[in-house]
Amino acid sequence: MLLLALMPLILMAQQEEEERENRPIDRLFFGGNFGFMFGTVTNIEISPLVGYYITPKLAAGTGIRFEYFREKGYYEPYHTIIWGGNIFSRYTIISNLGDGLNIGMNMGIFGQAEYEALSLEREYFEPPYTEDGRFISHSVLVGGGIIQSVGRRSAFLVTVLYNLNENALSPYSNPIVRIGFTF
Repeated sequence: MLLLALMPLILMAQQEEEERENRPIDRLFFGGNFGFMFGTVTNIEISPLVGYYITPKLAAGTGIRFEYFREKGYYEPYHTIIWGGNIFSRYTIISNLGDGLNIGMNMGIFGQAEYEALSLEREYFEPPYTEDGRFISHSVLVGGGIIQSVGRRSAFLVTVLYNLNENALSPYSNPIVRIGFTF
């Protein structure tokens, strides 16, 4: 009898929890990549991002990138700063996605497409290496990866991307491997 009397309260609490998890703000996610290497080549990268789950399997977002690069090799040492931004879309192909809001996901496989624009110094990236100033390098990246949940609303990602317009001015060589996180 007591259970029947408490049933409306239990159902109302469950409904409030579901409504809270289905609010538009609950579809937002944050994350990014961080990388570093020290030695003859020093490379420090910080790439935060923000995204939104459009559907339980489709997400889109944007990010910024800041990278410091220094090399002291056989030639004259140099250093440069690379900065820019990107927009991306990510589609979950295989998942254990609980309620569609990245809650309860154990592991998944996703595909990703991305457009990135980076500001590079002409001196180091554009032949004949004589002009000062910067130019914008445009990259179209496609690939995929694995996402592993690390808690209720956080995950660890390993992404492998290929630059479809790789050329001499590109800061990347294919494939591009990124390790990051979202929460």
